[in-house]
Amino acid sequence: MRKTLLFLIFSFLSWCSLAQQRTVHGKVTSADDGTGQPGVNVVVKGTPRGTVTDSDGQYTIAADPNDILVFTFIGMLPQETTVGSREVIDVAMQSDIRQLSEVVVVGYGTEQKRLMTEAVGVVKSDAIKDLPVPTVDGVLQGQTTGVQVSQNSGTPGGAMSVRIRGNTSLSGSGQPLYVIDGIPIITGDYAQIGYEGQGINALSDLNPNDIESLSVLKDAAASAVYGARASNGVVLITTKRGKTGKSTVNFNMYKGFQQVWNRLDMLNAAQWRDYRKDLTGVELPDTGVDVDWQKEIFRTAPMSNYELSTTGGNDRTKFFISGNYFDQDGILIGTAFKRVNARINVDHKVTDRLNVGTSIGLTYSKSNRVEGDASLHGPLPNGISTPAVISVYNADGTYNQSGPYSNAVSIANEATNENFTYRTLGNVFADYRILPGLTVSSKWGVDFYNLREHAFEFNTVQGQKYNGLGFETYTNVLNIVSNNMLRYETSFGQHNLDAVVGYSFEKRETRNSYMRGQDYADENLQYINSAATKVDVTASALDHGLRSYFSRINYNYNGRYMVSLSGRIDGSSNFGPNHKNGFFPAASVAWRMAEEDFIKDNLSVVSELKLRASYGLLGNEDLTPFSYQAMYGTASYHGAPAIYPNQIPNPDLKWESTAQFDVGVDAGLFEDRVTLSFDYYNKQTKDLLQSRPVPPTSGFPGAYQNVGALENKGIEISLGYNNRFGDLQWTSRLNVSANRNKVTKLYGGQPLDDAGRGGNRIMEGQPIGVFYDLKSLGVDPSTGDIVFADTNHDGEITTDDRTVVGNPNPKFIGGFTNTFNYKNFDLSIFLQWSYGNDVFNGSRLYLESLQRGDNQTTAVLRRWKKPGDITDIPRATSDPVAAANNVRVSSRFIEDGSYLRVKNVTIGYTLRSKFSDKVMLSSLRIYASAQNLFTFTKYNGLDPEVNYSGNDITVVGTDFFTFPQARAITFGLNLKF
Repeated sequence: MRKTLLFLIFSFLSWCSLAQQRTVHGKVTSADDGTGQPGVNVVVKGTPRGTVTDSDGQYTIAADPNDILVFTFIGMLPQETTVGSREVIDVAMQSDIRQLSEVVVVGYGTEQKRLMTEAVGVVKSDAIKDLPVPTVDGVLQGQTTGVQVSQNSGTPGGAMSVRIRGNTSLSGSGQPLYVIDGIPIITGDYAQIGYEGQGINALSDLNPNDIESLSVLKDAAASAVYGARASNGVVLITTKRGKTGKSTVNFNMYKGFQQVWNRLDMLNAAQWRDYRKDLTGVELPDTGVDVDWQKEIFRTAPMSNYELSTTGGNDRTKFFISGNYFDQDGILIGTAFKRVNARINVDHKVTDRLNVGTSIGLTYSKSNRVEGDASLHGPLPNGISTPAVISVYNADGTYNQSGPYSNAVSIANEATNENFTYRTLGNVFADYRILPGLTVSSKWGVDFYNLREHAFEFNTVQGQKYNGLGFETYTNVLNIVSNNMLRYETSFGQHNLDAVVGYSFEKRETRNSYMRGQDYADENLQYINSAATKVDVTASALDHGLRSYFSRINYNYNGRYMVSLSGRIDGSSNFGPNHKNGFFPAASVAWRMAEEDFIKDNLSVVSELKLRASYGLLGNEDLTPFSYQAMYGTASYHGAPAIYPNQIPNPDLKWESTAQFDVGVDAGLFEDRVTLSFDYYNKQTKDLLQSRPVPPTSGFPGAYQNVGALENKGIEISLGYNNRFGDLQWTSRLNVSANRNKVTKLYGGQPLDDAGRGGNRIMEGQPIGVFYDLKSLGVDPSTGDIVFADTNHDGEITTDDRTVVGNPNPKFIGGFTNTFNYKNFDLSIFLQWSYGNDVFNGSRLYLESLQRGDNQTTAVLRRWKKPGDITDIPRATSDPVAAANNVRVSSRFIEDGSYLRVKNVTIGYTLRSKFSDKVMLSSLRIYASAQNLFTFTKYNGLDPEVNYSGNDITVVGTDFFTFPQARAITFGLNLKF
């Protein structure tokens, strides 16, 4: 009886307790902007009962009236509230200045910066808003550590070389993977008409003004979720999206002009005649002609940019819409670039569980290019090389073609080289919350790139040679991507977990057609159907596929100890059948020492101190397509069509793999007014793809095999300072990077020799692309001829005497930005530099040859003339043996390519709000900006930041009449309604 009574009493008390407990729900928002705050821990104080808010900030929890709910989130002040009789409890959380951490976009998600275990460089839109840079890759230059961005030439809209922590391939691409709003995009140069280093950059179709942020994934832990394409690094680009609140309209524009910042000192007419007399013994008459050909080919070129955008939204729908028009004439006559962009980004909340959205970008662009760099049929090489005694026009107004090369002005004015691109880049996505903390999402994207090239010459020397010469090419590239993910986020006590698993696939289709014709009846009939002779008509197709499974798990305890594990399995059509799939894992850890009591209690000035380390494996599947297969070519055999084998199969061919170790420290002092970040990395790449030699009797030129290895080691240092002195706000950012590259293994130890005009070489024990040439000992005072080092001591100067005489890879790169805000004024100064790299000045092979019909630089005025002269310039001689010897490729033409560039200076003024209100403006800003204002360098060419071979990995650091960058002065206006 007693047991029965006790049972009834306890049952009654439990029933009473349950009767008091109720379901409480609500929404947690940010007090700053009112948006829902996902991932907030909601715990009943003193109990293990808890939950976490979903992607919209909603939560549900069981609680008693006397219970106290505790709301906590990294970067927010904790908040407590008693339940009482309420069933709906909404909370607005305030930012914790000490703990606040920006959200950084990473692979397939976002992370709080303070909780990150990986090495990720971040560039925000405010850092690039005033830079008149037309391309996405250009805005990265000097902005973050570990990223070397080189503008190969000044061609408007032209390609750039981007290297993240050095080169990790010899035959594949050295460029990083670019991902826009979660979708990998088409990059590279798809032009079929060659203009040497002045390639067409697929990235130039994208509008930098649409960028909200760029995240550069540098180490293996950050990049491994992109697997077989991540060894060159990954650049994640996030475009602007709508925000809750009043709709706003923004109008931004700038106009300005560009000029060449440097010119070569060339001989005038009198100096030219004196030089030719010294060379030939013949005195030329003074015809009164003295042309500065650089003035004829360079010009002051206008540039302008107009952008209109609107953004806004409510709790259910947010939008961002923009339109942009960019127009740039090149400083070299005959060059130009125009682009029209449109973008719409929409996010819609269908239900409390389902969100959908889309991002659509449309582009049309037109570029005008001219031949140059390695060509001797371009305005720049021909103009510089034409002597001042040659006039531009004849007396009858026709072009004077009596110079050593085609008239440079005639080429620019009469040759047609037009390139048109049409591009659609878009995606649609849906996120569905299955359970609190558990979300499934799917995103489908498409990138369609269409390039049409039209070239025609009729009245030029080359056009007359072929009685009219025309080209027409079409390139269509379609890339379809699907990303599908399941994400789980939860917290229990001080433990926080974020896990993602996913599946993705890509299919890329490339279609090309090429047509060349000659023998045209009239200069107005430019297309191939008007050509009497169709010289070449070809078409090709190529498909590529990638299937992937990936996962990432992030765990942290109390925001203090962090662990991250990630991995990806990639199956690529570029791999051989025996290695179709590759696995790329990575792990990273971090410890926020600043959260420990021994730091808080004894070092109050330390606001952040985090140690991190990572290790992982990355891949590069950007190989020559179907290198593993037996390939066949087509030909004509006795008038009948035939095929023949032209490639040896290798079923074991696989991806190039890079193992990377990284250790770093992030520190903040005085509430993060001073910040420091340091990284050391070691990248070991193996299985490099090489075409190894085979016996000539096989009939094949070589066979592809994974045989090479190289390494990259480096350090990265970033310093930041942010402080206010009354009305003056000063923000400073300094970054310095050093990378050391070395080839550690080649097939049979055999070097890849004599690449490019500067003799670039790939050899074991040396960095990629070292200059391997004869070593010049200067001019012999007794003979006036160049003397070379006999390095093998055999008494003769031959190719066997070549040695390493230069390194095109810089020892240090960096950037330094200072921004000052004083009341309504703002000033920004951005410096960018490269130190310790050599440049082979191939232009001097002609411009200091002292033997041909080319014009010469004024350096030849100090040429050797008589025995006993001490100089660095040899004699002018018609002796063919001596003349050929004096222009041999050697260290004579290698120069220090280091430079410090005042990349940008901007000064602006924002009108006071009272005036703005009167004209219905929320803000109005005017500014002036100077790009490439000053360049400090010892280099004697037009520009030290050059490479005539464009994005080539092997041929680097060579200048051969390369189109220089421009100095640009612009004036801008920002209006916000």
